[in-house]
Amino acid sequence: MSSKEVVFADRLVGLSIHNGLVRMDLAVVTGPAKGKDGKPGVKMETTHQVVMPLDGFAASFDMQQKLVKELATRQKKRRDAKSAVDTPAVVEVQGS
Repeated sequence: MSSKEVVFADRLVGLSIHNGLVRMDLAVVTGPAKGKDGKPGVKMETTHQVVMPLDGFAASFDMQQKLVKELATRQKKRRDAKSAVDTPAVVEVQGS
């Protein structure tokens, strides 16, 4: 029986292709930092690297695009539903 390892990452901080393998560096936020321009930012620490063949990466990218489209559809439905609730209904009454 195989076990599943769950890895958490705040960001993808590196992405490269070499010899047909895609390498993705995952990182977590470790605290506040100042950017090169002096503006506040966050300090990231790389914790894991995912390595996969290019065709597997392309398939995972396709899955991510489908998920983003689904999220956009759900968000639009929520906005439309909220708009319908916020907009008073117009009721026409015919006089006799």
